Amino acid sequence: MEILLEKQLKEALAERKTVMHEFLRLKSELARTQQRNDDLRSENRALREALHAAEHEVTNLFAYATQVGDEAS
Repeated sequence: MEILLEKQLKEALAERKTVMHEFLRLKSELARTQQRNDDLRSENRALREALHAAEHEVTNLFAYATQVGDEAS
C-alpha cells in the first residue's frame, strides 16, 4: 500500500512538473506575443502619423499649384 502511494505521489509530482513547465512556456510565449503586439501598434501609430503628414503636404502642394495656375491664367 505504501509503495503504491509513493508511486502515485511520484507520478503526480512528475505530472505537476510537466504542467508547470508548459505553463511557464505559455506564459513566456504570451509575454513575447504581447510585446510584438505593442511593437506593431507603435509602428502602426507612426505610419498613421506619417500618412497624415504626407496627406497634409500633398494638400498644401495641390493648393499652391492651383493658386499658381490661377495666377498664371
